[in-house]
Amino acid sequence: MNEITGWSAVETATKIRKREVSCTEVTDAHLKYVELANPVLNAIVESDLEQAMAIAAEHDKNWKPEGLPPLYGVPVTTKINIDQAGSATSNGLPALQDHLATEDSPVVTNLKSDGAIIIGRTSTPEFSMRWFTSNPIHGVTNNPWHPDITPGGSSGAAAAAVAVGMGCIAHGNDLGGSLRYPAYCCGVATIRPSLGRVATCNPSHPERPPFTQAMSVQGPIARNIADVRLGLNTMAKRSTADPLWVNAPNSGKARKAPWKIGWFMDAFGDGVDADVMAATAKAVTALKDAGHELIEMPPPRALDAVTTWGNILFAETRVMAADSMQQMGSPAVNKVVEAYSAFYDELDMKGLMQAMQHRIEIQRLWSQMFDDIDVFLLPVSGQKPFLNDQDFKSPETIPDMMRAQRFLYLVNLLGLPAAAVPVGVYDGIPVGVQLIGAMHDDAVCLDVAEVLEREIKFVGL
Repeated sequence: MNEITGWSAVETATKIRKREVSCTEVTDAHLKYVELANPVLNAIVESDLEQAMAIAAEHDKNWKPEGLPPLYGVPVTTKINIDQAGSATSNGLPALQDHLATEDSPVVTNLKSDGAIIIGRTSTPEFSMRWFTSNPIHGVTNNPWHPDITPGGSSGAAAAAVAVGMGCIAHGNDLGGSLRYPAYCCGVATIRPSLGRVATCNPSHPERPPFTQAMSVQGPIARNIADVRLGLNTMAKRSTADPLWVNAPNSGKARKAPWKIGWFMDAFGDGVDADVMAATAKAVTALKDAGHELIEMPPPRALDAVTTWGNILFAETRVMAADSMQQMGSPAVNKVVEAYSAFYDELDMKGLMQAMQHRIEIQRLWSQMFDDIDVFLLPVSGQKPFLNDQDFKSPETIPDMMRAQRFLYLVNLLGLPAAAVPVGVYDGIPVGVQLIGAMHDDAVCLDVAEVLEREIKFVGL
């Protein structure tokens, strides 16, 4: 990482605004670093150097001393499962690798309109449906911390790229932990925004099925919380392309420091890895030392919530996606999806309606819990990061993975914001925690995460 690629997004934007450095210099530094670092990681799988440099030159030509948009000249990456005009929205599938988008998704539109320069597209697993990042088109993405462990998924390439300085902010998405788990594995920060915070639409593709819409979000990954906040503010701008977009500023309840923070270690009774326990305890102690109130309390109906998430999602998958998965997915990914699916009940129509009924009941309990606390702290996963492609190589461990990742998809069922923050490095592998907030209290999650970040003083790559 050179000096320029080591700058945060906030620092980069500030230096460009003050004209201490040009957009061309910043973009050139990041693109040259991509040439150096990416062959090791295999994270950025598409990069148009000429286009990025042309945009940077145009930005320099249009620079003005005041009124520049917040991401003016800041290098970012986007994921290959969202539409970006002129690029393939392959979602890791050979059958779609030539499917070029003709329009931008709202996230891309918002990044461009706020002055960001897209320097590359990051990889994803097939169907963006694994906690690993490999696919038949682009191969395996590696973790910059350790050659044997996963960078996470499905936004593992986004997290790996930003962790080493290939871009200041990375775009990702999260249906079952795909923002928070890669951040956890790569020692960076993120927020899974509240449902509806960031507009979602792929105009070049068919509409997503309804339960995926109800549990999936778009969001930023970065090396610190200030950059996550900056990225979220841009991504969350209004778009009529998503009729479910929400502009609520917060939950409606006034919240301020010192914070009242609920926490719990083993929310599902499966046991938690010793290093995960140590990292969680470290976070709790740090927040206490910063003057905040920490309350150990079990989260309401946690096990019921994660079972409901799986029952709903895989009921939809069987009906809406099974045929296309069989046709377009590799044999390996289809075996993994079958193993995921086998972990949950096969619901009939009545069972599906009852599951949706359970969802709102659990959401209500969590909503009421946040009357008494500001955020809830949990591990990101019950285990340290898995071995790379472990689901392909050791499918017998998939049930253990599903149990470990309950901390992730609990939040997806609820639709709540959750910021993930790195806490420490154990045997060369980063481990962190997540801070879950009430619906629309994204800013509160980031505020508490920033306190934790300041207290911990985590040192990334």
